[in-house]
Amino acid sequence: MTTPFVDFNRQIIEEFRAHRGRVGGMFEGARLVLLTTTGARTGRPHTVPVGFLPDPGRLLVIASAGGADRHPAWFHNLVAHPRVTVETGPFTLEADAVVLDGEERAQIWERAVESDPGWAEYQKKTARVIPVVALHPVRMSYADLPEGELLRAVHDAFRRDLRAIRDEVARGQGLGAQLRVNCLMFCGGMRHHHQNEDGDLFPYLRGRHPELAPVLDGLGEEHEVLAGLLDELQQAVASESDDLAALVDRLVTRIEAHLDGEEAQLVPVLNALRRPNRITNPDTFETVHKALVEMSAGPPPLPADADIAEPFALPVKGRWANASGRAARDAGVVLFAHGGGFEQSRPELDQLAAYHLSKASGRPAFAVDYSLAPGHPFPAAMDELVAAYRALLAQGVPAERTVLFGESSGATLVLEGLLALRAQGAPLPGAVVAVSPITDFTITSPSVDAPAGPDAVTRELLERILGQYLNGLPNDQAPQSPLHGDLSGLPRMLLAVGGNEALLDDSQRYADAAAKAGVDVTLDVYEGMPHAFQLTVLAEQRPAVATVYLERLSTWLTA
Repeated sequence: MTTPFVDFNRQIIEEFRAHRGRVGGMFEGARLVLLTTTGARTGRPHTVPVGFLPDPGRLLVIASAGGADRHPAWFHNLVAHPRVTVETGPFTLEADAVVLDGEERAQIWERAVESDPGWAEYQKKTARVIPVVALHPVRMSYADLPEGELLRAVHDAFRRDLRAIRDEVARGQGLGAQLRVNCLMFCGGMRHHHQNEDGDLFPYLRGRHPELAPVLDGLGEEHEVLAGLLDELQQAVASESDDLAALVDRLVTRIEAHLDGEEAQLVPVLNALRRPNRITNPDTFETVHKALVEMSAGPPPLPADADIAEPFALPVKGRWANASGRAARDAGVVLFAHGGGFEQSRPELDQLAAYHLSKASGRPAFAVDYSLAPGHPFPAAMDELVAAYRALLAQGVPAERTVLFGESSGATLVLEGLLALRAQGAPLPGAVVAVSPITDFTITSPSVDAPAGPDAVTRELLERILGQYLNGLPNDQAPQSPLHGDLSGLPRMLLAVGGNEALLDDSQRYADAAAKAGVDVTLDVYEGMPHAFQLTVLAEQRPAVATVYLERLSTWLTA
């Protein structure tokens, strides 16, 4: 049977999570986080709401237990297992807990009591020395929210800090040491937030929404004004001014107005964007490039467990590979379209890639050996991919268990083929994977001319591919330019792309458009990786990114 205290905690936890860190009642406006520890005896996770004090580089929590004679259970847990999880609302932190002692603990305790005399009252109730714990973040992740709602959640955290500072000043605590630290942390956090917006978010939005330029210019100018206001706020909190409360109230009101105005302008736009999963790995461009060069000298042999028997005939050329041990009509099929700029193919590598896709997906794979440009321009290759898919359905392979998978130009074919299949009224596949596609043949994505690092794809290459593949057809119409089509109703989709690629923004823009159209789309960006990084899966000596990529792919495909 649960106790009233446990039920109360559960209500706070549910409210905190539902409202991204905001709670009402007696804790409204309080600095509150959710702390999850590992049970010292049970090994099970244990979550409690706790108050905290900001401190440079860490959070401070106090194990008061309301002045009880025994330490709270969460304190015993983190002593046994110091790695904890902290939910702030917009962020989730993994942190290492350190119990403070000696002079450091005494200084923090003095600040805490000065900020809230209630801590001293708790200490009077018990003979134990109430512990002070520092939580040092080691890893941070964002809440799983649309981009605009995440911005709002970050702003709400700033609003709580602002109101807490204003309330503390109003209570006559303008000279408190902890108040000055609180103000320092808030002002530093706000400056960092504005730097990230000016250096990352705003350029990102300019590339996707040029019409927002006047709005973004205005917000950038306002950031400069706010920098002065933040300096003024810090100086005011540290002062002995007679009108301190009125001064702080004016500054807080002005800063809150900026947060409200920015949200009104940006939240609707950001909610229509798809935030990528940024995949890190120990590899560099050089290690991946070396693996690609070595592999191109000669394909590794097909593994001995590869079943290359043809379960049934298809009306297009291609090769089967089955590492799943399952039948196509039961398990489904991965229909694979290779890259090569629509003009190159290496069937032995394509079959090896099909083998690894079969292993990752748990179903047979068929690598389509489609006709190549310039002898066979659009729509020849797309028509062959569509014909292969429709033949799979005619053979009894369930559409919902079929995966369309393409890389580079093959990924473009897959996205084109989806639009063609929908136009024909055919059942759509259960899932789609597109790795580094060209989605917009107008070649206007910003990363084409400013990739984040070295890449084999250039504007000149894309223009040559465009000329050979489209052969004079419009470059701003679907299906040949998939981004320009109606993406509503498309199946679950994974896009993967290298963080250094010239085609990075083609994937990002397509993911944004698909998400806006209601598609369940996931975007993985592999930091520091060039175009064709995924081909290192075929190398005998795989770099780490290949293993990470296969694991991500397998997890997504089998979900």
